[in-house]
Amino acid sequence: MQTPEDTLTRLYEDVWNGSNPDTANELVHEEYHIHDRELAAEMQGPALYRALARGTRDIFPDMTVTIEDILGADEKVALRWTMTGTHEGGPMFGVEPTGQEVELTAIEINRFEDGKLIETWTQSDQLGLVQQLGGELEDS
Repeated sequence: MQTPEDTLTRLYEDVWNGSNPDTANELVHEEYHIHDRELAAEMQGPALYRALARGTRDIFPDMTVTIEDILGADEKVALRWTMTGTHEGGPMFGVEPTGQEVELTAIEINRFEDGKLIETWTQSDQLGLVQQLGGELEDS
């Protein structure tokens, strides 16, 4: 049986790095959701997981996600990753494509149920990404 760490590694290789997005159908729970994403209010499950990866790839067509660290404890897996890519697709944070190569780092906590990914919390360096794109933060 695959460990949650193995499952998450496979999801990143197949779905995020683009070789087989349909892997999400097998490894993502039907009730999967991610916290703090507007898209999560509109859908859930494997469709949401694929949409998150596809949306990012639409903005950064050559993106590669590298798992830097992975640590599992029972049904939870912590992950530190780095995404690199070129801003050639759609706008990001209101910034039209710049052709700029960027790097984004993040830490996630992922929860598994019945051997499938069901929940994700992500903290990423969005400020660093905005700065790399030459954008500015809006006052709230």
